[in-house]
Amino acid sequence: MTTTDRDVMRRALRATPDCLPLERLAEELTAAERAHIAVCARCKAELDLWQELERATPAADEGAAVRWIVAELDRRSRSASAAPPQRLLSWLPRATRSWAAAFAALAVVATVGYFAWDREPSLNPVTNTDQTYRSARVRVLAPLGDVPSPPAVLEWVAPLGAVSYDVEVSEVDGTSLWRARSSTPRIEIAPSVVSQLKPGKTVLWQVRARDVSDTVIAESGAQRFRVEIPSRSPKS
Repeated sequence: MTTTDRDVMRRALRATPDCLPLERLAEELTAAERAHIAVCARCKAELDLWQELERATPAADEGAAVRWIVAELDRRSRSASAAPPQRLLSWLPRATRSWAAAFAALAVVATVGYFAWDREPSLNPVTNTDQTYRSARVRVLAPLGDVPSPPAVLEWVAPLGAVSYDVEVSEVDGTSLWRARSSTPRIEIAPSVVSQLKPGKTVLWQVRARDVSDTVIAESGAQRFRVEIPSRSPKS
């Protein structure tokens, strides 16, 4: 505990002109006195201690200890040429429980006051500054769904801020067939890939848009298309 902390505790437990004398604690209190005790840490601690000692049951070996304490206080008081601590001696013989209870009551009051005054600063939740928040989605144009013939071009709508696009064509099981990059919102499919687009075969494709810093700012997600199977002409 620092010097500042000790000074704060001393001020909180220092007697004021409004504090009650100890002998008043055994009597019926007025409304004004009860209101003062409710806001005064010192008087509240003394009242709690008084009530605890009043309720206590004497231990078998406490009588001798109390008598020694009274005698010692009286001796020290006389040696200092001061009047005996009458306020203390008036209630000390009634102390019937271990003195630890008294010190514990005072410690509780002091501790509560300290933490109320010196509260730990709250911690703000940790945020990940490296997260990428994508506010746009690439809207694809073609091909989509069933198409009459193998497509030669992939087309989409350019999202705001996009300067380049990563394009991928793959099998339905995720096996990549072709990857490429484009600077415009369209790209011609490689002839070697077009030749694999057989009738009835479903193919996936997707686009990722990137900005000037090469950061992905939008994605299309997997899109499907399938080359239709030619219908047979009815027999004549």
